[in-house]
Amino acid sequence: MLKVGEKVLYGGAGACTVTKTVWRRFGESQEEREYYVLTPVRDGRTTLYVPVDNAASQAKIRPLLSPEQLTELVRSMPEEEAPWIADEKARQERYKNTLKSGNRRELLVMAKALYLHRKQVKAMGRRLHQTDERLLQEAEKLLCDEFAVVLGMERGQVISYLFEKREEEV
Repeated sequence: MLKVGEKVLYGGAGACTVTKTVWRRFGESQEEREYYVLTPVRDGRTTLYVPVDNAASQAKIRPLLSPEQLTELVRSMPEEEAPWIADEKARQERYKNTLKSGNRRELLVMAKALYLHRKQVKAMGRRLHQTDERLLQEAEKLLCDEFAVVLGMERGQVISYLFEKREEEV
């Protein structure tokens, strides 16, 4: 059971705070159910209701990593291979699954591959495909939300923090 005030990751919403639990009836349902009320850290105006008794919804809730775990993840980043997946359909499917899984290491590898490819195509005077750009933004949003909350920094500081830490390790 989650506690009020606890910070978690929830699906594509990123880092959220559990603000309360409520019993509600939504839609045509005749039965009240218990819900966690989550508020995304980056957008306090949004409210998410997550059924306490729904396994699929519960699977989307993940605990935040500790500062030590995040630091270790950043330290290992230069070692991670980030091969480009040339087949567009396979790449998009793989990256969409990575976003759904929420695996931070895979998200970092994905973001690194997309970032490096964007840099490469920009040097040729082209732009990253729109779908790839959107996937990169989604990965960055999820990673930045978590890093900012756990490390007590602004979201805008996270990318420079990652590159500074990476440079220290190289």
